[in-house]
Amino acid sequence: MTIQVRPLLEEELGEADGIYRRAFGTFLSLPDPLAFDGDAQVLKCRWTADPDAALALLDEGALAGSNFVTRWGSVGLLGPLTVDPARQGRGLAHPLVETALRLLEGPQIAFRGLFTFAESPRHVGLYQRFGYWPAGLAGVMSKEIPKGTRAPEGAEALSRLSPDDQAEALSAFRELTDSVFSGLDVTGEVLSVGEQETGDTVFLNEGSQVAGLAVCHAGAGSEAGSGRVAVKFAAVRSGAGGQDRLQRLLDAVESWAASKGASVVAAGTGSGRVGAWQTLRAAGYRPFLQGVAMHRDRHPGYDREDVFVLDDWR
Repeated sequence: MTIQVRPLLEEELGEADGIYRRAFGTFLSLPDPLAFDGDAQVLKCRWTADPDAALALLDEGALAGSNFVTRWGSVGLLGPLTVDPARQGRGLAHPLVETALRLLEGPQIAFRGLFTFAESPRHVGLYQRFGYWPAGLAGVMSKEIPKGTRAPEGAEALSRLSPDDQAEALSAFRELTDSVFSGLDVTGEVLSVGEQETGDTVFLNEGSQVAGLAVCHAGAGSEAGSGRVAVKFAAVRSGAGGQDRLQRLLDAVESWAASKGASVVAAGTGSGRVGAWQTLRAAGYRPFLQGVAMHRDRHPGYDREDVFVLDDWR
């Protein structure tokens, strides 16, 4: 058996996408596995954002699977990892994990996490072999948004700013996320959705400060799919008033989503972030998927009660 892991090539994206859909669609017992994720394009978006973070698995020269890493400054995420269902059960996921972890080495990455299926001993057991440990529930929730949703005072969208103002906003975003977890930086996601035209970053101003930001995908060809907005990452300043700030940020996201013709907004958070979870539920968001967040070396990361962060690690 000849197994090779190397960078995923652009011309392999279509084939890798088919494997991704078959793998997850089969696991979820969909009547048509290839219908998984609809017209969303998760792999294409991830590859375009960072081609060096996309891995291909070759089995006897044939593409058999893929894996991706996401680097948010000091935070490194693993997945989605998929292996062609016809080739599963032979340990082919192991070299994909091993190679991905090498991409997340170095002193800059302080915290490594991933999302997987809590009900699957096979998935959880795979990642435990590599030092990941279940840390808590990861809930992904959605809400049907009413028409005519209005943005709160102080809400902005990055794309509407001048280049100089955008640069200033990016610096403020880094400062905010660094206050959540030292070195956390999602400006790569911010720039990627803008450059790919797959979404925008909605943010709140309070006086001279940015009080919150939300990186959002919207529509077909994004990570969301038609009629939907997906919050990839969102954060507001911690401390007194955190829940109110997060609610206002959700209002801003919903207003922006309605302006894009979306009828559903999806967002996720970890069960350790009690205030963020409760705010989502109080705002009308209901879980449609619950997995487990796994942290390498049992690092607590930013899954704390005083942190008002929404994220989707899938």
